[in-house]
Amino acid sequence: MSPPSGKTRKLEAFRRALRKELAALFRVVPSHPGIERILEESEAHLEDTIAELIDHGATNEAATTTALSRFGTASRVARAYGALKAPSFIDPDAPHEDVPRWRRLLRGFQSPSRLSSWTQWFSDLNVAIRGLARSPGYAMAFVLTLGLGIGANTAIFSVVNGVWLRPLPYRDGDRLVYLRHSASLAGIDNALFSVPEIDDYRQHGPSLEGVAEFSAMTFNMLGLDEPRLVRAGIVTGNYFEVMGLGAHLGRVISRSEDGEAATAVAVLTYDYWNRLFGADPAAVGRTVTIDDRSVEIVGVAEPAPPYPEHTDMYVNMVVSPHHLSASMTHDRVHRMTEVFARLAPDASVASVRAEVEAITRRLHEEHPEAYDPARGYEVSVTGLRDELAAEARPTMFMLLGVAAFVLMIACANVANLTLARVMRRYDELALRVSLGAKIWTLRRQLLIENIVPSIAGAALGVLLAVAGVDLLASYIARYSTRASEITVDTTVLGVALVVAVASASFFAFLPPLPGTGSRRLGWFSGTRSTAGVAGRRIQRLLVVSQVGVSFVLLVGAGLLLETLRNLQRDDGGVALEEVLAMNIPISYGTQTPEELFAHHGTILERVAALPGVRSAALGSMIPLKETPHGVLAGLAALEFEIEGQPTEPGAQPPRADFRIVSGGYFHTLGMTLVQGRTFQSTDTPDAAKVVVVNQALANHYFPDREVVGQRIGWRGDTLHLMGVTEEYRTIVGVVSDAKDYGVAEDVPYVAFNPVTEVVPLASSLFVRTGKPDMVVRPILDLIRELDPLQPVVDVGTLAQIRSESISPQRLNATLMGAFAFLALTVAAVGVAGVLAFGVSQRTHEFGVRAALGAERSVLMQVVLKEGALLALFGVAIGLAASFFFAGLISGLLHGVAPTDVGTLGLVALLLTLVALLASAVPAWRASEIDPVQALREE
Repeated sequence: MSPPSGKTRKLEAFRRALRKELAALFRVVPSHPGIERILEESEAHLEDTIAELIDHGATNEAATTTALSRFGTASRVARAYGALKAPSFIDPDAPHEDVPRWRRLLRGFQSPSRLSSWTQWFSDLNVAIRGLARSPGYAMAFVLTLGLGIGANTAIFSVVNGVWLRPLPYRDGDRLVYLRHSASLAGIDNALFSVPEIDDYRQHGPSLEGVAEFSAMTFNMLGLDEPRLVRAGIVTGNYFEVMGLGAHLGRVISRSEDGEAATAVAVLTYDYWNRLFGADPAAVGRTVTIDDRSVEIVGVAEPAPPYPEHTDMYVNMVVSPHHLSASMTHDRVHRMTEVFARLAPDASVASVRAEVEAITRRLHEEHPEAYDPARGYEVSVTGLRDELAAEARPTMFMLLGVAAFVLMIACANVANLTLARVMRRYDELALRVSLGAKIWTLRRQLLIENIVPSIAGAALGVLLAVAGVDLLASYIARYSTRASEITVDTTVLGVALVVAVASASFFAFLPPLPGTGSRRLGWFSGTRSTAGVAGRRIQRLLVVSQVGVSFVLLVGAGLLLETLRNLQRDDGGVALEEVLAMNIPISYGTQTPEELFAHHGTILERVAALPGVRSAALGSMIPLKETPHGVLAGLAALEFEIEGQPTEPGAQPPRADFRIVSGGYFHTLGMTLVQGRTFQSTDTPDAAKVVVVNQALANHYFPDREVVGQRIGWRGDTLHLMGVTEEYRTIVGVVSDAKDYGVAEDVPYVAFNPVTEVVPLASSLFVRTGKPDMVVRPILDLIRELDPLQPVVDVGTLAQIRSESISPQRLNATLMGAFAFLALTVAAVGVAGVLAFGVSQRTHEFGVRAALGAERSVLMQVVLKEGALLALFGVAIGLAASFFFAGLISGLLHGVAPTDVGTLGLVALLLTLVALLASAVPAWRASEIDPVQALREE
């Protein structure tokens, strides 16, 4: 017998190796019929290839060697068959002892067709998990990168869901609407309603099933451990019925508790009950004193978002005698009430709007004296859910856009990782296609391979979202009272899962596969050492997009940081560190103006005499706080008339903020006298009326004449409610500007009136001192000594108030900076990853260069140049996008343009430097390639 030929020996060796690999892979005996079928199929394929090579002139042994080389190693062929043939590998007639237990169980419960489908998915899942376990670096990078992107989007979506999408916690909350009465031409966003106006809408609006009234007021409350200032909502008896809000404990206010004869009662909000009473059920039934009136706490309301402002308790009308007075109930211009309504079952918001517009037109025609056309009165109707989210909506959309950018960067980075992984597996994929594998089979396995780490990334993202949701809630609380409803619930988890599956699908279907035209396109062209040109081009495009998006986010963060710096440098026109401010609320109706004036005079005199105090003063509001709303908004834009300059019919009258201050106010706050004088002791109620104006008002209304000596007179419907007359007042002085509504806001036009004009409005105390912390306690003790029942709130320096007023800008900069840093990190990893993969694919090229004498520095420059070009292209795209998005961020900026050249230049430089640093490691690896080893591997 002649010895076996070289061809026979090689084929037998391959057959034995493949049989061993298949038996280990499928965990069956080597003689299993399924293995025999695979061996026959593979041998037939090899014989066909050998025959083809022999026909082209190759020797028998050379043809065998070449065919085996193309076919791949036994291990690689076994893995390919493992994914391709797993569903049909087991012979249904084979003995049970040769079949894995889990396959026998599936056979017992499912039909053969279902068995094939499910076992294939389970097999692919098993292969995917084992593949990820063999590549821990890839798996970790995938999970961390995608987890950060999904985490950012999940956290922001939890805000959108809690503030806007989630149904209101009221019965049939979608039927609740909010009516807003505005005077747009007078600059008043919410002028509120009068009781006669509300009665008109209630009686002539058939689409409104119920109309409820709400007035926000603050009261001094006694009867607990110490005097407290409470924010109360004065409501009609049908308020809880209209709102669809019940009692968590006790009962709520009813219709029978309207009118003068009713007993004064209060219902605590759920939040206030928890904060003040520690959720003690014994709070219900207690009696407290509110402005000298005994009020019984009858219940605790169900949890619900307060609106239009934070509220501690609801009280009926009798608690505020003013709300039952003739001026309140009959004066059409006495506007101090918010209106909520419930739609009739067959009504819609659109139909209600039409009715309200018709009623409003009729009221303007019937009562022209109450609706000055120059003020632009109009009434709008908005669904309550939309109204609660209105102020937060721009911020939410900004955050969603930023989070979407971060997700785009993360997905681009993971897509690059997936592309590199698929390109490295070209031989395996091409072999499986040549053996008859369907493209859908390969796509399905890629999908499962991406779904596993994508879901792991989503889980990580949800954990990050849970950790950051409290920070976001505190941020959004400035814009919406629904911030307490922001949680990571099942809806948010579902969105995270959808994002994960969508991302996995994108990664699985992005790379073309052998047999889909990819070779013709050049995707997998070249040798094992050289990536296809198209594949490299797509990878670079993804990296460039990452850099571009990172540029946009970094520019946004830089602009917001510059805004924050500008605001922190702005003193608002007052002495920040040396002025201590506090509110000493007044109990309306318990003291006469004369008694209040005497009481305030005593406080000022005693406080000014304390050690360390330089001066003290009173005023009607604390500077640097937010814009007033509700009833106080009416004082922010009072009309006035300049003597000798009457306003023409239809024209806009001059307007200014009405302030009440004591004589030492300007000196105490550090405001400078520009012209004339300030208030003196001779400016009494019996003397000639005088005012002091700020420089902004003087420059705007008296640009070309001397201000001091001019006379102005207040005008408007609400003057009589304030006790202010229309007689002309002489301007005796001009003072420097102060930013009363915060350093981020424009300076208002202000006219200051002496404290003797309207004493009850002067409830803010200011103290000038070099040591604010040292004098707080003595001042509080002194006030309590003069009046043990006097609450004192909002104690702090103007510097602390300024810091609090810019907290939204600080949070904007913090969040945008965090997102931008995250994007920068992911982009840097993307640059490094693509260049590292490029170096590994160009090992042969770098080896040849080194063999031909190229210096290490030259090889490093090749990689560094590629990294710099990627960065520069990304910066160019990001620069164009920054100009496109400039308008979206301009409203958040202060003292810096959205196209600030300095910020754009710094960000471009930073990104380029980071890209070069990210390129350093791949460049070093390229310079360290051993030419001999590289050529041997090729």
